[in-house]
Amino acid sequence: MKHINEPKFILEYNKAYGQMIRQERRKRKLSLEDLSSGILSRTALERVEKGEAQWTKLTGDTLMLRMGISPEYFESLTSGESLERWRMREDICLLVYGDSEQAVARLKEYREIYNNREPLEEQFLLKAEVVLMLHAAARFEETRHQGQIARTRGYTDAAAILEKAWQMVGCTVRMGWERHLEELCLSPGELEAVLLFSAALFLNKREEEAWELWKTVWEYPKAHGWGERTMALILPQAAILGIRQAYASGGFSDSLAYMGISEGDMAARGQRALELLRRHGCHCYALPLLDALCGLDAALFGRPEYPEQIGKFREMFREIYGWFGYPGYRIWQGISIDNTRDAGTVLKMLRTFYGKSRERAVYDGGEQIVTPRHLEKIEKGMHKLSYENYSRLAKQYGKYGGWHTPLLETDSVDVLALRQRISTLLEYSDWEGAEREIHKFREMVDEEYPKVRQELRFFEAAMKWKKEGALRESLEMMMEALHCTVPEFEDRDMKWWVFQREEIMIASDIAELYCKLGDLKETKKWIEAVLFSMEQNSVRTGIHICGYDIVVLGYSDYLGDIHDFDCATELSEATVSKLLQINRINCIRHLFYHIAWNAYEAASERPERRESLRLKWRKAFQISDSMADFMYDSRMRALLEERESKYLS
Repeated sequence: MKHINEPKFILEYNKAYGQMIRQERRKRKLSLEDLSSGILSRTALERVEKGEAQWTKLTGDTLMLRMGISPEYFESLTSGESLERWRMREDICLLVYGDSEQAVARLKEYREIYNNREPLEEQFLLKAEVVLMLHAAARFEETRHQGQIARTRGYTDAAAILEKAWQMVGCTVRMGWERHLEELCLSPGELEAVLLFSAALFLNKREEEAWELWKTVWEYPKAHGWGERTMALILPQAAILGIRQAYASGGFSDSLAYMGISEGDMAARGQRALELLRRHGCHCYALPLLDALCGLDAALFGRPEYPEQIGKFREMFREIYGWFGYPGYRIWQGISIDNTRDAGTVLKMLRTFYGKSRERAVYDGGEQIVTPRHLEKIEKGMHKLSYENYSRLAKQYGKYGGWHTPLLETDSVDVLALRQRISTLLEYSDWEGAEREIHKFREMVDEEYPKVRQELRFFEAAMKWKKEGALRESLEMMMEALHCTVPEFEDRDMKWWVFQREEIMIASDIAELYCKLGDLKETKKWIEAVLFSMEQNSVRTGIHICGYDIVVLGYSDYLGDIHDFDCATELSEATVSKLLQINRINCIRHLFYHIAWNAYEAASERPERRESLRLKWRKAFQISDSMADFMYDSRMRALLEERESKYLS
């Protein structure tokens, strides 16, 4: 594994995240105070930009989201405690709509366990409480209108809900925000708090104020130049609230027309929000949005087939959520951790990979960084690790970079966005488009950096394989790409290597190429090593890091080749269950097809189980087809159409 000059590497790469924040902040003409307001001090942000400070994932992601930039361009490190806090917040998200009593108990537990909370954490807890209060109020009104005695548990009067909602927004947004919201620097999560405040205004019959706020939230992402992936984190919620409140208020009155909000306009907004989810493979608030859209007059959409299509998508999501016992109605935290690693687990894996004892691993040259006992507690997630000490401990393994590391050694969001675009073009076999964008990419990057060199080799290898069908040559190129950042394994157990996102993709492709070349022994070795490595990260959260679903697809192919169809089906189902817990579900259509394929093949070998398996493969095949349509995957839809008679006859 070749490294460039170390001082240059550390100077430029270790600070790349901070440089990117500063560059994007200045591009948007934001001051340090504008970007940091409410979540950290001006001085702290200045230190982040210089690559000197440690910060939590919640804060780091919010800084980027406030500028409309998706955090998925980065891989993050955090402490075991931060991951446990995220897990507890996730439990609250899943309970709010389905079990209000348990949600209240979990909120109380969170406050008792974690006395020292960030402003963003407190805002999240208050958001959950406001949602619970709004739903209790809605149930109260429903029972009252039905002439029943209102005994709705948790009911609070409208004025108290409004006060709580005001407190919620104020956790991170400075006073006077309601008069100049469009001038502030806010994240999707903070805008969601504003939407909840507008819902409380509706409840208090202050409709004109509520609609003005709602409209400002809807227009905010475009006015601030956000990317589509970040828009998808707020526009669906805005569309849902707008549609519901318009009809709850008795329809589209003259006052709404005066503000430029008509029934047709609201349908168009809802359609735009749904298309954002479809283009980016998201299911964040998808079912509530589809329910809202299905309640609109079909004539409003302009296309006769569109109402039928959204109805099909609604049934598809109901089928998926019902199958896996997952709540279709839930709240989302606004950040995900599928790009996050536990710092202690990373150090443990690297130490094991290189065969070091804790007694040897705690030394940086001749100086002891921490005690072996302290390192043990760090590895177990029991102690937090400072930014400086992590860097010193990881450096001995050739790992550089700070608490957030871009997927490429760059301080340009444009380069990272271009990388994403090339990956999408390759996925959809648009070779001409991919070659054109790769040429642009080469002109914007420095191939001296390992991750950049790796990305270019990977693009070349993918084209050689997918476009030309040269499997052996592509395998050699994939190996070369992998070892731009991964050491030669030699006699080491590669399952303990900390595979980062691009390394996961390349290693998965290496396994698939071995499979296509008929070398099942190497296929098994590579897939099981990468899966083991990735699973280490999920111990504290149950969430697998980005790329797990892709590796599972390769493993499912391998299990099918050795006729272990039941294991392949169970693995795919378990992965769907994990995938639903994150916002983006791109590979889910392929996983359902794998479930269908393996269930069908299992029935061929076990005729006595045919009827029970037939129900599974039919259902999985239909979901795969609908999901391919949802994600605009015309190639997959064509493949499924060819095989429809096999699976649905």
